[in-house]
Amino acid sequence: MPLSFPPIRSVFLFPNRRLLLTSTSNPTVKHLVKMRDNRARRRAGRVLVDGWRETQRAIESGLDPVGIYVVADHGDAVMPASQQSTHPQSDAQRFVTDSASQALVSVSPTVMQKIAYGQSERGVVAEFAAPDWSLSQLRLPETGLVLVLDQIEKPGNIGAAFRCADAAGADAVILCPAAADRFNPNAIRNSLGAVFSVPSATADEADAKAWLTERGYRICAARVESSRPLWQADLTGRLAMVIGSEAHGLGDHWQSDADGTVDAIRIPMAGNIDSLNASVSAAVFLYEAKRQRQVAGSK
Repeated sequence: MPLSFPPIRSVFLFPNRRLLLTSTSNPTVKHLVKMRDNRARRRAGRVLVDGWRETQRAIESGLDPVGIYVVADHGDAVMPASQQSTHPQSDAQRFVTDSASQALVSVSPTVMQKIAYGQSERGVVAEFAAPDWSLSQLRLPETGLVLVLDQIEKPGNIGAAFRCADAAGADAVILCPAAADRFNPNAIRNSLGAVFSVPSATADEADAKAWLTERGYRICAARVESSRPLWQADLTGRLAMVIGSEAHGLGDHWQSDADGTVDAIRIPMAGNIDSLNASVSAAVFLYEAKRQRQVAGSK
């Protein structure tokens, strides 16, 4: 039976910012609690974000805020101006309350504890309409650098990989399969909001590979059994770097091809362990690509 949800938008966008939710039995509160279930959230087309910095980055990326929930006595925008001087706002908090004032809803501390992820309050819980970020919407530069995450199930690893992609200047992240969830609360938290700032898409492996090859991307796949070390690979130009899960490695779609579409490379390991954490591997690959590109550019 399909899930049904209360008609919430008209409540969330009501212009009276003194609207206060105090009961955990309120339909809106029940809806937000239900959205903590990943399947229900994806089915409803929603994204829940905890934290001011992460909420700011979601707004900056163009996500549509449905409701932004703040505790009434924590110095937020619904507090009288005469009292706000004793509760200084962070830059992120000021940005959110200024740019999305019509979506602000005050809640009691009890309600905030109910709707916050893991009942660990971070000052704000924001609900957004989930974006439709497909491969067709990616806009990449002439010599784009793309990170592909294949079959990585742990949200923490996904978030950390996005953080690495943001730090190293990757142009996009593609997650396979299409059901991969970059908006899991742990992924958002571990990425520090980079899941919003780094362009991304989800796709099945075959579609992702076809999309990349049609656009002239060379594909480098990280494989521990490869005889070719990372330092010997050319990581300049249009390049997609594929990282697999620690448990299962890379899927069959990323096997080395006879025509050279997929090039298997490895990170040299000096100790007894034969592989690194997926997000650490992503960081090593991306920064080596960044180094090579800077050297090529200086020449």
